[in-house]
Amino acid sequence: MSFKVGESVSLLKESGFYSIIRINAPYAIVQDEHGFEYQVTLTSLIKRIPVSGSVVNKELRETTNTAKKQHASSIPTLDLHATALGIDGMPTNELLEKKLSHCRMFLNQCIEKRHSKVFIIHGIGEGVLKTAVRQLLQGKPGISFHDGNYSARGVGSTLVEIRLSEVRKF
Repeated sequence: MSFKVGESVSLLKESGFYSIIRINAPYAIVQDEHGFEYQVTLTSLIKRIPVSGSVVNKELRETTNTAKKQHASSIPTLDLHATALGIDGMPTNELLEKKLSHCRMFLNQCIEKRHSKVFIIHGIGEGVLKTAVRQLLQGKPGISFHDGNYSARGVGSTLVEIRLSEVRKF
């Protein structure tokens, strides 16, 4: 398949929108919607072709069966970034413990409200917060977890699954 500079493309196994900046076979330099550039193989590119006509979003339809799985948009989410918690400006040595305290309170509220899945956004960074959150969750009866949404920049969230019949408060 041939590509042209300026063409809109997607990448295999990645989400997002990209534009081709340069082509130097067998590679291309692409830019994502945030302005970041990546070198990728031409074989990992897919042309984006606009679709004409109407598109039906099945998630917007009302569901009458309450036993259906929770949609990602209805999963409770905690963003542990300091600005999101309103604790920016706090001394660094106190910040981690404050974030973990917010995490415990959030998880306890979700257990009380009987949510079976929650997202915890810890960001990508150096992994200190991600490690601390996972240590909090590790070995807790009724709790399992794994990486949340993946982006080109890495995994910045953890999806926590709660077995309500086994879990106890944090």
